[in-house]
Formats: sequence, C-alpha cells, structure tokens
Amino acid sequence: MSMIKSIAFDLDDTLVDTSGLLVPMASQRACEAMIAAGVCVSLEECMTIREELAANLSHTEIFTKIVNQFGTNQPGKAVHDALEEFYNPEVPSVLPLLAGATENLLHLKEQYNLYLVTMGSFDAQIQKIKALGIEKFFKKIYVLNGFIGEKKEAAFLDILAKEGHPPAELLSIGNRLSSEIRDGKRVGAVTCYFAHGEHVGEEAVFPEDNPDYTITQHKDLIKVCGL
Repeated sequence: MSMIKSIAFDLDDTLVDTSGLLVPMASQRACEAMIAAGVCVSLEECMTIREELAANLSHTEIFTKIVNQFGTNQPGKAVHDALEEFYNPEVPSVLPLLAGATENLLHLKEQYNLYLVTMGSFDAQIQKIKALGIEKFFKKIYVLNGFIGEKKEAAFLDILAKEGHPPAELLSIGNRLSSEIRDGKRVGAVTCYFAHGEHVGEEAVFPEDNPDYTITQHKDLIKVCGL
C-alpha cells in the first residue's frame, strides 16, 4: 500500500508535450526577436544553439549567451524580447495531453490529492491549462514566476501545510531535475523524474537532483511509483 497521499504534477513536458508542440515556434520567435534587436546571428544558427543548450541552462542564460557571443548594441532589449516571445507562445485553443496522462489523472484523482505546480508566464500557463481541459483534476493550481526567484519548494510547502501530512507522503512528478526533483527533495518529498522533452540529458548538480523514480511514459507511472 502506497504511503503517498498527495501528488504534485508539473505541466510542461510532463502532462503536455511542450517541446514537440510549442517550443519550435516559440524558439523561432525568440531568435527573430534577438535578430530584430541587432544580434548578428542567422535564424538557423540561433535556433540550433538554443536547442543544444536547453538541457542544462535556463533560457535567460541561453539567450544571454547568444547575445554575448554574437553581439548587439542593445543586449538588454535582445534578451528581454527573446524571453517575452519564448515564454508567451501562441497557444492553440485545444491541446492534447501526453499519451496515458488522462487515464492516470482520472485514476489517481480517486485516491490522492492532486495538485498542479507549474512555472512560466501566468497568462501562457493558464491558456495551456484551459486548452488541455485539466482544471477539474486538481485541488489547486500553482503558477510560479521563476524570473522573480519563485521556486516550486514554496508551493510544495504550502501543499504540505494545507494537507497536514508529512513530506514523505507527497510525490513530486516532473521533467526537470533542477526543479521538481530538487525542490521536492528539499522539502522531504518523494520524487519521480519524467524523462521527456528537450531537458532530457540535464545533469544532476546537487545530491537532491537524483530522483527516487524515473519514467519515460505515463503508462509506467502507477506501477513504478507504487501508486
């Protein structure tokens, strides 16, 4: 019998294939914004560099690196505009969940307290959530802003305070070792790494970046995590 009582799901590349469905166009728009701001790089090279660096660096770091490498007389604007375009993609009115995600959410909602904990532009994340039609599965949805230093650790602590159970009874599921896994471990939660999307290959930096479980598809979640 599982000790888990609450589950915190990440959104991007955990429930929806953001890397496949939204990132290519968002990447192009970000690179076009840097070029418009005077960065002397071709669109193709800019997009290739971004993709190569995506596993281990934040996009603030990636775009700053590109701007510094190729130069412009307005570096601040170039980075700012690129981030605006990347984190505010054109979201379709309807988005599909990853294969098996609907079945997992329906099953797990009957036995666990489900929460959604995501990071990014508030408006863009809410658009994705509505396009997926998943609001009904979660007791609460957290949209955190990494640009002002917010971390998922704060949301996990709030969940624990609301539910009143020990950290070891919370499961954090997500595709970033440096976020869902690290922040989950730091509050004492159990963690499951969903190895999907452009951040696959991210290197562990701290001991707490090592997950308790690893899966690559939703059909393995319940069995591997003992839910």
